[in-house]
Amino acid sequence: LTVQSQNGTNSASDLQSIQDEITQRLSEVDRISQQTDFNGVKVLDGSKTSISIQVGSQDGQTISINLQKVNTSSLNLSGFNVDGPASSATTAVTSGSTYNSTTLSADASVSFSGTSALSATGLVSDSKGNYFVSGTLDAAVEGVGASGDTAYYKLTSNDISITDDGAMTVTVNASTDNLTGVATENPLTTLDKALSTVDDMRSNLGAIQNRFDSTINNLTSTSTNLSEAQSRIQDADYATEVSNMSKAQILQQAGTSVLAQANQVPQTVLSLLQ
Repeated sequence: LTVQSQNGTNSASDLQSIQDEITQRLSEVDRISQQTDFNGVKVLDGSKTSISIQVGSQDGQTISINLQKVNTSSLNLSGFNVDGPASSATTAVTSGSTYNSTTLSADASVSFSGTSALSATGLVSDSKGNYFVSGTLDAAVEGVGASGDTAYYKLTSNDISITDDGAMTVTVNASTDNLTGVATENPLTTLDKALSTVDDMRSNLGAIQNRFDSTINNLTSTSTNLSEAQSRIQDADYATEVSNMSKAQILQQAGTSVLAQANQVPQTVLSLLQ
């Protein structure tokens, strides 16, 4: 979708449709992060940083799995936008009314017609020469307060005016207060980094899974050997085994006696020579 959005032949409605689908895909990433669990334990929402699995019969014989939070925020995809200005909001202000809005400022110089006309704090520009102001917003919807991260807003020629109030100031024209979000810079690079992060996590979990497979095979072999030994002990014929043990002891004692007699022959010869 992001590659498709980079096609310069897309119309505004095309970009909006692509952005709508991207937004839904990102929402699905957050849903998976919140709802994925193993045996009732959430593994992707960041509520747990590690899980210990008991693999032996003694204390401390465990394997630890390190977990990481995986959502659009941790992947730096929060607010991912390929649709130029993502949305537009217009607020009409009538004469005598008051509109409480966040004041945004900028930290660079603004040039008009090649001349540095004024300077402010918090100004940024994109690769196409468009200027934006940045700031942190606080919003309230239906009485519920929420704080937003740093956002960028495009200033058009109809949205700014210069007034002389003792200092040259760039202000947003209240009659046309259009503040719109801007597209994510280098979206393909951003996605590549997110994919690389996910690949690293999958590789780590895959290595741990292979380790578990090896551990399970070892435990299975140990369990089989123990079961076989237990079966041989429980199923043994006591009379036969005692008879075999007595036979082995007699043979051992006879062999020891013969060996002792064989060792006496050289000693007898030596005594005759003396």
